[in-house]
Amino acid sequence: MADPTPDATTPETVPSLRSLPRRVQLGITLFLVFAIIAGILLFNRENGGGGLTDPGATLPKVGDRLAALPLTDANGAPFTMANLAGHPVWINVWASWCGPCRSEMPDLESVYREQQVSHPDLVLLSLNTADNRSDGMKFFADLHLTSTLVFNDGSRDIGPYRIQNFPSNILVDRQGIVRRVLQQPVDKATATQELKAILP
Repeated sequence: MADPTPDATTPETVPSLRSLPRRVQLGITLFLVFAIIAGILLFNRENGGGGLTDPGATLPKVGDRLAALPLTDANGAPFTMANLAGHPVWINVWASWCGPCRSEMPDLESVYREQQVSHPDLVLLSLNTADNRSDGMKFFADLHLTSTLVFNDGSRDIGPYRIQNFPSNILVDRQGIVRRVLQQPVDKATATQELKAILP
């Protein structure tokens, strides 16, 4: 009895990439490269991007006036940015899923309490974003934070700005001018030093 015709999917009949003409090899390679790049771009778009970015393209630049941000307070009511006029404002942008955010919070709270002794008008705005509100509320309560808790709509876009790195810290002086933009976690010594940009 004659052997059955080999199935086209058996290893013996599948041509190796090296046995294909050079142009075909190149075409397949380019296709795979483009597919991988497209997949990465699609993933980043669906997940809000990521990685270090140019602060000027995503956050306010040093010397800019801070734009009004569409925020809500812990009760879900609109937060009035105008109430910050005349105050030095430290904005810490974080999310409950962010490990470095959780790590830096005790230092930020400590520095905030220390600075309020001599600068009682200092406002630490704890801005939860790209997160679930209930997770943010629990995170805030678990760490016994005393700063002003605010939320945006859950995306990385906050008004004209786009948050790419968590945590980020923005320091704004009493005139509403941005003096520092830090797209990284800060420790106690760094926070104390950076706050000199907005505190006399």
